Amino acid sequence: MKKLNLIKTIGLLLIPTVLLSSCGSKKVETNNEPTPTVTKLIELTPEEQPYIKLIPRADGHELKLIVQKINSNVSEIEYELIYTAQDNGMEIEKGVSGNIAVTNGSVQRDLLLGTSSCTNGCKYKYDTGVSNGSLSLTLISNSGQVSTYETPFGLKSATDLKKDKTIGLPSENFSTTITPKTGEYYVIIKNALAYSVFSSNSSNPLVSETPLE
Repeated sequence: MKKLNLIKTIGLLLIPTVLLSSCGSKKVETNNEPTPTVTKLIELTPEEQPYIKLIPRADGHELKLIVQKINSNVSEIEYELIYTAQDNGMEIEKGVSGNIAVTNGSVQRDLLLGTSSCTNGCKYKYDTGVSNGSLSLTLISNSGQVSTYETPFGLKSATDLKKDKTIGLPSENFSTTITPKTGEYYVIIKNALAYSVFSSNSSNPLVSETPLE
């Protein structure tokens, strides 16, 4: 009997100790969320900026974007072409955007000035009255560094140019004269160190290396 009482007494003494030990331990929470990557914006000098070609299709409804002289550490380019068009007599802002992987220092993409549906054969709805806009490029390096470049552009048909043979960028207070060929379209765009004019029948600039004032 005394032995049983002794066991009960020891048991009663151990219970508070276990309870105190349990209450004293705390769960330590750790934050396993990854540290957010800080994007570093790098400003490009004129010499470091890419060379851009914007070549109109023969009907003026599509522009071929060609970006050359891309820095070797750039792995991806995001682009956005914003332009104004006419819709029922009203001027509206339209745009096309996307991204391109860079593999050899030069990329290209066809930019449709309108919409397409290719569910059962491709059908197109072209925007009309397109005359000017802007092109924005975001250059992303392998290390996550980002550089941006924005430039205006203008689009004219040979019919429009027959009036005064002048194509320009009002926002830049710049214009130049060319001799248009029947049925062609022309684009003027500002590059880093020059203005360039491209026609729908050639990937080489019709006007280039015009010094900026």
